[in-house]
Amino acid sequence: MAAKQARRKNPAAAKASRTRANPWLDVADGKHLHIGEFLTFQLIRLANAAKANVTRQYLADFGLSVPEWRLLAMTIRFEPVRFSELVANSSMDKGQASRTLQVLNRRGLIAARDAGTGARRASDSSAPVILTVTSKGRKLYGTALPVAQRNQARLLQLLTRDERKQLYVIMQKLYRAIGDRDPLDPR
Repeated sequence: MAAKQARRKNPAAAKASRTRANPWLDVADGKHLHIGEFLTFQLIRLANAAKANVTRQYLADFGLSVPEWRLLAMTIRFEPVRFSELVANSSMDKGQASRTLQVLNRRGLIAARDAGTGARRASDSSAPVILTVTSKGRKLYGTALPVAQRNQARLLQLLTRDERKQLYVIMQKLYRAIGDRDPLDPR
């Protein structure tokens, strides 16, 4: 209780107690890092905050969830696209992507067909599934995209031009190092 009262009387001391020196400046073997300071933890935390406080809010106006928007946008970008390729490029697990596809298909936004026969039959789940966006899906995408672009631009504008440049370079560097493989695997 005394510490709380001291912080109220001295705002600078309160701020100092909340902020810690940058734990990433000297990482050595990482023994001093706690879970909240792990890079992966911070990236996921930031992604979740952006999804909850930015993306989800504007998508609600269009009746879309974040996974539905991602799958719709990725299908438009790569169509016609095999479901397996879409899963690999969307950062969604196969189960989530499958459930999301079923919703989009029921809503008439994405069409799914077997690669060989053209028609999609539930009994033949072994054939590759090809996805395309319907005219209804294309219209929804065309309406939602400018809103998404404006919101993403606003988010990026929180950073200076130099910070955006550095962040992009850093993210590309980390992705090249990690990507779809284990960065600690020497192969």
